[in-house]
Amino acid sequence: MDTMQIRQQREDMSKESAILEAATRSFLRKGFSGVSMEEIARESNVAKQTLYSYFKGKDDLFHAIIRAQSDGFFSTLPHNDDQTQNIEEFLYIMGERAMDMLFKRDTLALYRVIVSETPRFPELGKFYWQSGAQAFTDRLSHFLIARGFPKGKAQSATEQFLSFMFGTLLTKTLLNKEYHPSKEEKKAHIEQAVSAFFMLNGQYVTEKVNP
Repeated sequence: MDTMQIRQQREDMSKESAILEAATRSFLRKGFSGVSMEEIARESNVAKQTLYSYFKGKDDLFHAIIRAQSDGFFSTLPHNDDQTQNIEEFLYIMGERAMDMLFKRDTLALYRVIVSETPRFPELGKFYWQSGAQAFTDRLSHFLIARGFPKGKAQSATEQFLSFMFGTLLTKTLLNKEYHPSKEEKKAHIEQAVSAFFMLNGQYVTEKVNP
């Protein structure tokens, strides 16, 4: 790749990033149904034709926002094949990263938009679920299977862990914009979820657990 190609690639990436940032602001402000591609083009300071050269339509653009958020989150997670981590350590790390991501204000704002728009645009909710919660569940389930859990039990144990961890904390946060969980609250919920995990699934754990 020559210098001109590298420069063009950087310009394309910069422009795409600017479009995604502008589109995110628009969607969070007006919701998915309240924003047009024309408005996003104006917000991004690009021609409408340029916008369509990057994204086929509003659905494609919204999916790109979700993918960018999801990719950023999953890049922070440990790999399933890391044999140096035991189950307890892995659960704590996954819990901390998930808490940090989910309770970011931008993440919560996007989540609220998707929940409100899903009845009219079910594919948005489905894509968000598959890219986020489902992918996270699969990552943790595969780790547990590699550590000796039966496949079906790994799935249910993961879902139980997430339910204990987020539960009322997420509901309370979503329904009260003035409330945001403290670092201590999030830590306590992670500890409770890990404790419940071993209480319910201890028979499948062969490694030593810290007291």
